[in-house]
Amino acid sequence: MMVQYRVLSLELGLSHFVSFNYQIDFVFNFEIAYTVAELIMMGSTIMIYTFMYFYKAPVKKIKDSNELLKTFLLQRKTYIFIGLGVFSFFQIVLQDVENSYSYLTKLGNSSFIILFLMIFIYAKSSNIQVKIVYVISFVIAAFISYSPELRFQFLGWMIPCGYFITRNIKPLRKIWLMALGLFLILVIFSAARVLRYTNAEARTVTAEELFEESVDRMEESDDVNFIDGFMMMYQVYPKYLDYNYGFDHLNILLRPIPRNLWPDKPLAGWFQNYQKKYGLEKSTIGFSPTLYGVFYGEMGTEGIIIFSILWTFGLIWLYRYLNQFSSDLSWILTGILLTALIPIFRSGDLPGDVAIVLMSYWPVIVFVHYYRKFLKKSNKAVQEIPETTNS
Repeated sequence: MMVQYRVLSLELGLSHFVSFNYQIDFVFNFEIAYTVAELIMMGSTIMIYTFMYFYKAPVKKIKDSNELLKTFLLQRKTYIFIGLGVFSFFQIVLQDVENSYSYLTKLGNSSFIILFLMIFIYAKSSNIQVKIVYVISFVIAAFISYSPELRFQFLGWMIPCGYFITRNIKPLRKIWLMALGLFLILVIFSAARVLRYTNAEARTVTAEELFEESVDRMEESDDVNFIDGFMMMYQVYPKYLDYNYGFDHLNILLRPIPRNLWPDKPLAGWFQNYQKKYGLEKSTIGFSPTLYGVFYGEMGTEGIIIFSILWTFGLIWLYRYLNQFSSDLSWILTGILLTALIPIFRSGDLPGDVAIVLMSYWPVIVFVHYYRKFLKKSNKAVQEIPETTNS
């Protein structure tokens, strides 16, 4: 949808193809744009219908309930409060640190905001003062998570929380709320980029100006120029660079290895490899080609077909795993999965995007791990209670 919106915006003259000097003679025209859009449509279609055909809901469910989830949350609330405080502190202290793994440490705050909201919902405190403290703490943690430099973090907790809160709403009403939510997300996403530019230009904007500039940016579709990034890759592979044949995916495992320990570690991303091969000037500016662009860089058109099928089977397995829980935890986990797919599907750097997702949600992964151990103990304790018989 975002790709087709970008094409329509270009056709109506609301926006223009990207213009950036990569020292490469790229051609940007509608002929190539339509070809690339068709490849993205093909990959999307394969993934959608493969998922629809092969997905089967899990037959066996994990024996849990909202009551057990509530018990476990309240048992662990001290750890969650400490985590929220520590990572909120990281959020403030690391605000001006340059992009690095230490800079990305603060992403874990998204998980603690989600868990904090779950405690607030399940605790159901009747004390007004306690409720006020919860709400103020949540608003403060949410506010400091909004950053022009790291826009995903705000979405990282907002979408799962919204998905969880609307879990019991009727489908038709939920569709309207999701449409409104999508519009707000796009405005917030665009506003973060506007703030980045205004900070760089050292100028201030009012709330009204910020909203107007954000909506203008949405109309210009500057934040969804995925097709432009794919058009670059389409002209690079295999004319200037050989296909990667799965190496971009292998780089997900190699990413954590520091380059000072392995100076010759393979580079991730087409531009870094192009720089190395042709000796161009370094640049940190990139344009996301979508996940299908990554697939194209692996094996061309055949790569889009093969990797779309493989990824779908991976998503089927993951979605089945997340839906094994009988409690409302499955709603939070599904919301997290949907959110995680945003940076991955817009991918400009697949290993880096996977790293961002894992650094955002590792606290939730740890929470689920210990929750499963808690359930095993609870179910074992139930089984060990001797049965009573009527005399």
